[in-house]
Amino acid sequence: MYDIWLIVALIVMFFGALGTFVPILPGIPLIFLAMVGYGFSEGFVTMTPLFLAINLLIVLLATVIDYLGTAWGAKRFGASSSGAWGAVIGGVVGLLVFGPLGIVAGPFLGAVIGELMKGRSIDFAIEAGIGTMLGLVGATIVRLFIAFGMIVAFIWRIW
Repeated sequence: MYDIWLIVALIVMFFGALGTFVPILPGIPLIFLAMVGYGFSEGFVTMTPLFLAINLLIVLLATVIDYLGTAWGAKRFGASSSGAWGAVIGGVVGLLVFGPLGIVAGPFLGAVIGELMKGRSIDFAIEAGIGTMLGLVGATIVRLFIAFGMIVAFIWRIW
């Protein structure tokens, strides 16, 4: 029975890792939920409460890093909150409309549109869009490393 739970946990973790790129999927929280689910299946012998608590802190840290990375990129290049929100909305819409290309183009275009709607010049809007996109890309890279580390820790723990 543990083998089935392990397979399910690894599949959920795969989708969690995918979620570090896809804004619709809650990537790192999915990986954590897979750990908790596996812990329930095996009576929290391998997935100890301490191990899960440490991973929960990592999930919270990853969430903070995600917001800070995006905000840093936006603010570093002078984006307003309209540009930052435009980037978030553009990321979701871009993914749905343009697929993988939309993950990169959507936040940029969303930030530019947000800045233009605020009355900023096109040059400023493009610069803010680039900064917001760089912040999102940086945060995505950090999330990917965190997700990979959590998956490796899980596999290391169970074997």
